[in-house]
Amino acid sequence: MKKDRWSPYLIILILICLVNLFFSTYFITVLMCGVVFKIFLEVIRKENFYFLLLVIFTFLVIESAQGLKLFSLTFIALVIFYFIIPRIKHIFSSSMISELIFVLLFYVGVFISTLFYIPFQLDLAQVFLLNFLFDSFIIGFIL
Repeated sequence: MKKDRWSPYLIILILICLVNLFFSTYFITVLMCGVVFKIFLEVIRKENFYFLLLVIFTFLVIESAQGLKLFSLTFIALVIFYFIIPRIKHIFSSSMISELIFVLLFYVGVFISTLFYIPFQLDLAQVFLLNFLFDSFIIGFIL
């Protein structure tokens, strides 16, 4: 019998949706979009396009809960996957370090796109840094 290896990802995506919906009501910014980006990379590599719809839906929940432009996270993820990752993939020999660098580049892209419609504040940079560290911990030890 074949094991379903997508079920842990499904549970993680549902938890991320719930966390973003509940924490946005308490004005705590927990994006966890780096974890969704890591799942996005895995889904694209394995060509599981039905699951890709769930990943895009999770991006939409994060965007709507945090006040970001719709489909901005999906656009940033696609640009990074098709244009940036192939250029820098051969530089890193460790797959773990390269995954963390890809998540860092994703957060830099989200930060830059956020600066287009929200003025720069030091609190915003701290929120993105803490979210990157939190996502790095999850990616490093759980995924």
